[in-house]
Amino acid sequence: MLAAVLLAATAAGATTPVTTGLRSLIAQVEDVIPATWRVVEADTAKVPIGWSGRSDGIYVMVEDTSTRFYHPDGFHYHSFYRIWLMPPDWEGEMRLTPYISDSLPAYLLGMNDDYAAFYHTAGGNVWERGPRALCDAIGLNRICLTGLSRRIVDLEFDQQLRTRLKAFEEETGSSPTLSPPRIIGLAGDGPNLYMEYLFTGEVDMEEKNRLASLTERLAGDVFLTFPKIESLYVRRCSSDAFTDTIIIRD
Repeated sequence: MLAAVLLAATAAGATTPVTTGLRSLIAQVEDVIPATWRVVEADTAKVPIGWSGRSDGIYVMVEDTSTRFYHPDGFHYHSFYRIWLMPPDWEGEMRLTPYISDSLPAYLLGMNDDYAAFYHTAGGNVWERGPRALCDAIGLNRICLTGLSRRIVDLEFDQQLRTRLKAFEEETGSSPTLSPPRIIGLAGDGPNLYMEYLFTGEVDMEEKNRLASLTERLAGDVFLTFPKIESLYVRRCSSDAFTDTIIIRD
C-alpha cells in the first residue's frame, strides 16, 4: 500500500521505500489522467510549493500535452497539476498570500488516515474533474478541499466551541482568544477539523510572528474543545490576504 510505504519513507535512510512509494503514486495518477496528459516530473524529499515545513513528501507533476497557454511575460505552459503527499504527522504553514497574485501556493487536496495531499494547478479547468479524480485515485476519504475557501459553518461544532469559550471566560475572567462570530468556515471530517477565521482589517505582511502565535492559541482552544480532533487545518483571512496552517495534536 502507498500509505504504508509513505510512512516507512520518513525513517532515516529509508531511500528504497521512498522510491517505491513514488512509483506507486505515479501509477495511481496515471490510471486517472486523461489520454493527452503525461507525468513530466516526480521527486522525493519535497514540500508543497508556497509552504514551510519538513521536506519529507513525495511529488508528481502531470501536464496536458494538447494545450498551450501564453503568459504576458513571454513564456508558454501546458495545463498542469502538481501533487504532493505528506506524512500524517506533517505540520506546515503557507506563506501569507494576496487574494490576487501571480504566484499562488499549493492548496490542500484532501486528507486520510495516512497522509495529507496538496495540489497546485494552472489551466487545470481543461480537466474540470481533475481534483475529484485525483482524490479518488489516492484514497482521500476525509477532508477534501478543492477550492479557495469552504465557508460553511457546521452549527454543531460552532455551538460546542462557543460553549467552551464561554466557560473559559467565566472560569478565568479573561476573554478567549477566538471570537466565534469571526469563524466563516468550520467543518469536521473524522479526526480532522477545517476552520476558516476572519481578521478585522488588513494583515500586514510583516506580522508573521503575531499570526503564528495566534494560530498556536487557536489550536489550543480547538483541541481542548474537541478531544477527538487529531489535526486542525486553519485558514486565516483578512480583507486582502490569507494564509493556511496544518497543525497536529501533540
